[in-house]
Amino acid sequence: MVNSHAVYMMRRFPLNTLHRYILLSLVVFLIVQSFKFFSIVVSNWIFHHLNDFLVIPMVATAGLHGVWLIKKDQTIRLNNFTILSLVILFSFVFEYYLPQQDNRYTGDLWDVLCYLLGGMAFYILQKIE
Repeated sequence: MVNSHAVYMMRRFPLNTLHRYILLSLVVFLIVQSFKFFSIVVSNWIFHHLNDFLVIPMVATAGLHGVWLIKKDQTIRLNNFTILSLVILFSFVFEYYLPQQDNRYTGDLWDVLCYLLGGMAFYILQKIE
């Protein structure tokens, strides 16, 4: 049975395609985390890069909702500079700064590429009505 409140919320927010993508991303993230938890062997690419691709759209969407809440205007979209700033921030923190602080983190240019591709995906998805 479909929750009528959830359907109402999806209709109320613009950018249904983006919100569906984010919901799917959260499901994929949870599946990947459950693979790790249960020690299920999958491709290293999935463990090391998929979440990096998914994170920028999720964080950018949360930020966009914050802007909508503050400005009370759901026609606002994040511009290229804001999305690129988010990609640069994540790249700097997770691929440069944290690897110098803790051996648990490793700097990887493939992760930077995944952040950039995730930013591009968000930019395109927020343009689709």
